[in-house]
Amino acid sequence: MSSIKVVKLGSGRRTELAGGSWVQELITSKLAGSKKCMLGYSTFKPKTKTKKLTHSEEELCFVISGKGKLELDNGYVYFEAGDALYIPPNIAHAVVNDGEDDVTMVYVFSYPEYPPTVAQD
Repeated sequence: MSSIKVVKLGSGRRTELAGGSWVQELITSKLAGSKKCMLGYSTFKPKTKTKKLTHSEEELCFVISGKGKLELDNGYVYFEAGDALYIPPNIAHAVVNDGEDDVTMVYVFSYPEYPPTVAQD
């Protein structure tokens, strides 16, 4: 039998956020046996701003649809569908969807589970 795992959207650990937004862990050590990274999927509804978070590990994101910005301590980084984002460890950031459409993205951490995270707000 193959060690390849298929995890369907909807079967991972889902976390509800304010305003109907949500994130879902898909590939983690617990769900798929990953050793060094995890993969998730998120949807941020229009007019949403998440809590500002700092992660202990680097984060990669690919924006599937929509446009918005990351709020940092010293300004904003704007993104839109088709953009890839690199967020270094320990950089406080919040996702802001100030548009009219959902922002959907895939995210990856260099950690086998959602990494240690501190809320800044």
